[in-house]
Amino acid sequence: MRAGAATAALLLVIAGSIGRAVWGSPEAAAAAAGLLLYLLLEGRGANRKGRIMLALGGLAAIAALLTLPAAPALLLKAATEAAAIIGLFTALGFLREAAETSGLVQRCGEWMVRQPPGRRYAVLTLGSHVISLVLNFGVLSLLGIMVAKGNTVEAAGGEPRIVAIRSRRMLSAILRGFALMTVWSPLSVSFAVVQTAVHGLAWQVLLPLQGGLAVLLLLLGWWVDRLEFPASSRRFGPGEPGAWLPLLHLGGVIAAIVAAAMLAAEMASVRMVIGAMIVVPPAALVWLAVQRRGLVSAGRDLGRRLLSSLPGFRNEAAMLGGAMFLGIVVSAFIPPAATARAIGALGLPAPLLLVALALGVMILAQFGVSQIISVTLIGGALSDLQNLGLHPLAVASGLMGAWALSACSTPVGAAVLTVARIGEVPVLQVARQWNGTFVLGGAALLSLWLIFLGEILGH
Repeated sequence: MRAGAATAALLLVIAGSIGRAVWGSPEAAAAAAGLLLYLLLEGRGANRKGRIMLALGGLAAIAALLTLPAAPALLLKAATEAAAIIGLFTALGFLREAAETSGLVQRCGEWMVRQPPGRRYAVLTLGSHVISLVLNFGVLSLLGIMVAKGNTVEAAGGEPRIVAIRSRRMLSAILRGFALMTVWSPLSVSFAVVQTAVHGLAWQVLLPLQGGLAVLLLLLGWWVDRLEFPASSRRFGPGEPGAWLPLLHLGGVIAAIVAAAMLAAEMASVRMVIGAMIVVPPAALVWLAVQRRGLVSAGRDLGRRLLSSLPGFRNEAAMLGGAMFLGIVVSAFIPPAATARAIGALGLPAPLLLVALALGVMILAQFGVSQIISVTLIGGALSDLQNLGLHPLAVASGLMGAWALSACSTPVGAAVLTVARIGEVPVLQVARQWNGTFVLGGAALLSLWLIFLGEILGH
């Protein structure tokens, strides 16, 4: 019964978030109530970090009620925005259920890990990038476990050194491909948070802009891999050449889902996060129906799987929802005008200020400050971006780029922790030794990108 109630609560979060965006305020309370009910049912089972985040959110709510005159409206806004993030994550859960049982996804993964050394990094990065759009964190486990199983001493000709090199290159490729999805994907949490935090964003322009940045960072990762592992050290056995057809087919499925979400957002005049919530669940059902060769059996199967999986979202609901709630409430205690004056007193030109904000997100992430909190705080503090000479598109680009790079380097991040566990190496080895050069190079590239954007958009 509790699992059914928890599942129903998350479905209410999706329905309430869509209703709020399309029809107005009454449904906002439904989305917030759904999230609260879910956390009451499952929050106690969250991990330590999740419980700490919920406790901090509760303390921030109490402080707001005691000191802010408009606290009830603020808390409702914070709860509904947190519900929107969890609604998106839940909707993507539908898609994960369809992707995890898809033979197409499995074939893509198997083909990627069989690639010869010369193109293995590029294929794994691109494949991880594409598959993460539907599997999110699940891509790390899917491809990571395939890599771990295939990367044996026997397959490396009896040389443990080759096993270690292979593990580092392939797992780094998977991690970077996943992390760079957050640079541009309208189905990502980063896109939803930035769209909420930075006012005046035109997502139709932001999307292609971020696509360009993602390509540059993907190419940087490939170049760093070639630099760190020159030809003399790439001594792997021959790989099987494979056809790109499975990955192209999967890319077509994902492109159709993203295009449908964009169309829904445009037609309903809502944010992309809402467009995704409208489109993704029925798209997942159709995908399963194709696999099961029947809509009714697919619906029954999806229902059973969701009853099992959605109650297990407690850690994500506590961490993501709690961070969003905390960021919005805390930002109400920071007067935007005072923050703008303090930042203006630094005397930095607008392009360098963009760089400083992006690097600030990356530095805070190293100390365990969630990107959701830092991005929300920056967006709230810089609500009047034009007075500081900062264009909303440039701010959003910097924040999303910093989010992706910090996901590769923070030793307390879920992605780095997952890769370290699969590779059976220390967390700091993944964050610093494996990805340090890439992240530093990415920070330099992002800085040049933001200076360029600041100059172009500032005129």
